[in-house]
Amino acid sequence: MPVEKKRPRGLKGSAVAKANKKTKTEEQPTSTTELPENAQTVVIDKVVEEGDEVGEAAALFESALEKLETDPSAALPLLRGTIHESDRILRNHDSKEPLPALFYYTYGAALYELGRLTEDEEFEPYLDAAEERLNEGLALKDTELHNKIHLALAKIWLAKAASAVSEGDQSIPELSLKALKSLDEALESSEIPSKTVVELADIVQNHGDLYESLESRSKFRIWAEDALEKVLKDEPANAEALSGLGYCKLSFANYLLDNIDEANEQEEKTELTEDEEKAYKAILESKKYFEKAKEELVKVNKVSPQILSDLAEAYLNEANLVLKEEEQSAIYKKAVENIKEANALIEEKKLEFILPEALTSFLEEFEAEE
Repeated sequence: MPVEKKRPRGLKGSAVAKANKKTKTEEQPTSTTELPENAQTVVIDKVVEEGDEVGEAAALFESALEKLETDPSAALPLLRGTIHESDRILRNHDSKEPLPALFYYTYGAALYELGRLTEDEEFEPYLDAAEERLNEGLALKDTELHNKIHLALAKIWLAKAASAVSEGDQSIPELSLKALKSLDEALESSEIPSKTVVELADIVQNHGDLYESLESRSKFRIWAEDALEKVLKDEPANAEALSGLGYCKLSFANYLLDNIDEANEQEEKTELTEDEEKAYKAILESKKYFEKAKEELVKVNKVSPQILSDLAEAYLNEANLVLKEEEQSAIYKKAVENIKEANALIEEKKLEFILPEALTSFLEEFEAEE
């Protein structure tokens, strides 16, 4: 039985938090020196030359980045360890020769990542410290690390600019424009791993979601879409890029739907408005990318609640814009299937992922009316 048409508006409305944060934790330190001297010792699974303390810290950070993809909580001790070791190396350094750029890159990038895992009010001190370390590394003019440092700085500038975006002022902060310029230069001057490009596109897209102005949002969305399309040109089966592009399209559709004047909507619609048509087209595009991403993830047994949630949202928004009741009902059922699949996966693997409230509410309403 079809349920009342309700757009899951605002499913991505936590963009202010999501733009710069991966997962909130109970992490509290506001300075690197607060880390205890007996910080947790972590086994490094990288090959590092004996006695190379900078290399060990860098390897520890690499391990943290790998953990961030699957288990942010497990990455916390690795990031703390990286910062603790970097702080110790810096305090004990008494040579006239500066520490290598790798040291400052590792230190700064680790501060940024740890900041992303903390509560919002704790982020700014991490950003300031991270930027300072990265600039120190940049001053050493290491050609091998030049682009990596610039990419890391661009992330920090976008995070800092996020706090400057307000309802009253929808102009794009200079830091945001500076970040995009830095990203463009880095991507043009060297081969950046596709994994990094996808991550950057996600950060840029989510930054764009902070703006209420379509013109401002579009600048970041289009940048992200272009970057992801370049990845897919070389790697058409890249599930992360497919999912990212799907989210870009869905974000655009959600914006259009959120700004439709519901007071003017008819009881029984016979045709879509111009903005609804645009949203519908974007939703179909997002669905195409999400379905392809899920298909690729199924092949390698890596389907996640996130892709199922995104796909369910796309189906739900599509159904809300379909005028024929029978067709609408069939699409609603596809949304339900993906929500249930996500719930089953969360329960089976005991994941901490929480489905958007709009999806769980829709499922309850749908099942109650069957």
